[in-house]
Amino acid sequence: MDIRQLHYFREIVKHSSISKAAEALHIAQPPLSQLLKKLENDLGTTLIHRYRKKWELTETGEILYQYAEQTLMQRQDVERRIQEVEQGKAGTIRIGVSSACSNMMIDYVRTFRTQSPNVKISIVNGNSDELLKRLEQREIDLAFLLRLSTSEQYEIKVLKKQPYVVIVPTNWSTSFLDSHITFNQIAKLPFIMLGAIEGHSFHGEIHRAFEEHHVEPNIIIECKDIAMVASLVSKGLGVSIIPNMDYASTFLENLTLFELKQFNHSVEPIILKLKNAPTSKVAAQFWDIVD
Repeated sequence: MDIRQLHYFREIVKHSSISKAAEALHIAQPPLSQLLKKLENDLGTTLIHRYRKKWELTETGEILYQYAEQTLMQRQDVERRIQEVEQGKAGTIRIGVSSACSNMMIDYVRTFRTQSPNVKISIVNGNSDELLKRLEQREIDLAFLLRLSTSEQYEIKVLKKQPYVVIVPTNWSTSFLDSHITFNQIAKLPFIMLGAIEGHSFHGEIHRAFEEHHVEPNIIIECKDIAMVASLVSKGLGVSIIPNMDYASTFLENLTLFELKQFNHSVEPIILKLKNAPTSKVAAQFWDIVD
């Protein structure tokens, strides 16, 4: 039996009359009578007892009616949900984010939630290499990370440029009189180096800056994850140079930020998606709210 047969049978039962059901369905009465008879033949049962003008559902007819009600309601629910997804009113958006860009992403998520409260947001954390692989494998729709040196296969929106800052444990901050720190001062302290990531140049830029100032950093730890670098510094293991990415205060707990005027480089946080790839309605809507 198919959806049409279930729909017609439900109408027959609801109207307690083939003629009234046929009128409601805008079809002729004989085909509807034939449909009921075919259903009974196919199922090998009597669905409706007919005593002249009196109608009564049999036990098997009641079972079929309840099944028809449930199936048709589920179908309507599926159709509604599909329409909501197609219209961008529901569905799931999968966003990848590197630790450097997490706080910037949160601001856009907050804005998106006010506009699309019924859309589920799935957030995936990872470094740039991991997120790009997930993007290419279509495991995420969009990604927030630092600008890449090569990006021909992606569509990109550049966010606000961010300078580099020096982060030091707060209980070390009294050792520095000025609001900024020099490379000479950094070289005298244990240094936690932000590790090299494919497609990014900041690792080499920091090394060259030390060389230009004729000092060598005392690198005790190297790590690709900015959140981990900040955590290590907060535990008093050393100092580091990271992008100033408008971090939330919780990210920089027990840390103090200093300017690095001798280093005029900056990073560009970006949001990107695969170029010329199909995009869901909700992903397109999120993309559009990003400045």
